[in-house]
Amino acid sequence: MTEVVHADIFFFITSIAVILVTIGVLILLYYLIPAARDLRKVVARICKASGEVEKDFEDLRMTLRQEGTKGKMLIDIVLGWLERAARSPARRRVVRKHPPSPEA
Repeated sequence: MTEVVHADIFFFITSIAVILVTIGVLILLYYLIPAARDLRKVVARICKASGEVEKDFEDLRMTLRQEGTKGKMLIDIVLGWLERAARSPARRRVVRKHPPSPEA
């Protein structure tokens, strides 16, 4: 008979523990579900922003390629002019004055 009483006490204590753990889990889920929703929104915004940043970097790369070729062309022109100036002997430009016109 004492074994039955011990078994009843064990099942009673176990039932109370299961109920308390269930209440604790429900309270925890009550706070975690809204936090998970907010986290999902934050992650979605981060994904959107990272896509925009990636697009901006692609645009920057294209601009640098286009402007880089323009800059290279300008540098080539300047270097070519300096090379021609260095090869040719120093010449002075002679400015000729026109004789006064007879009308004056």
